Amino acid sequence: MTPTTLPLIASLAVVWWLVPGTALAQTRALGAAGPRDLAAGQRTFDAQCAWCHGAGGTGGTGPDLRRTTLRHVTSDDSLVKIVQNGIAGTEMPAFGVALTENAAWQTAAYVRSLGRARAAPVSGDAQRGARLFESSGCGSCHVISGRGGVLGPELTSIGALRGAPYLRDAIVKPAATHPPGYLVVRAVPTSGAEIRGIRVNEDVFWIHIRDASGTVHTLQKSDLSRLDRELEATMMPSYESRLSAPEVDDLVAYLTTLRGVK
Repeated sequence: MTPTTLPLIASLAVVWWLVPGTALAQTRALGAAGPRDLAAGQRTFDAQCAWCHGAGGTGGTGPDLRRTTLRHVTSDDSLVKIVQNGIAGTEMPAFGVALTENAAWQTAAYVRSLGRARAAPVSGDAQRGARLFESSGCGSCHVISGRGGVLGPELTSIGALRGAPYLRDAIVKPAATHPPGYLVVRAVPTSGAEIRGIRVNEDVFWIHIRDASGTVHTLQKSDLSRLDRELEATMMPSYESRLSAPEVDDLVAYLTTLRGVK
């Protein structure tokens, strides 16, 4: 290497850093994003991510993102890669084809900024909500820390995964917050009573259904006269008329405290 080549190498390094979409561009700290970057990231988030994560990252079918620590994120680069490549084995899709690397970086920067925003306080009394959870029979369908029923989703970590607005909707409008993996089906045998419940498993010849009592029925499809998949239905009853507004506040407050690891 000669002295005359050093300025050229330095110039190329500067160009590589400035050009969006290069490997070095991805190493920029997300905290260095300016207002324009964050605004661009928010626009992308609102268009692509809010469907699952809620407006402002408050949580929906995807996790609440208003946290300083995210389960699958170990560094700024890992967050950018999650935006680009998704998370294998989860509902999180890849957006690498739809986004430039710079847009992915801006989106990741916006997500990171959500963890620095102060979350709105949750009204309600969590201790009263815990007692209400027990007295209302919620534990007969939901597991918390290894205790409870399995008809509905496990709630051990629900406070870390879902925001208060989503949890409130799940209590008063459960059909609007239909969780994945809990498809309601109705099977009518050629002889015998119909069975309605959550589809546990299904293949070409058989279907397994867990009814409201928790019993799993193994049914051969050739023995059924009808099999309906109720895409908009839920086994979760609405508590809008069963609980007062303060009681709903208490129950939501309790659920937001559930942040244990499964």
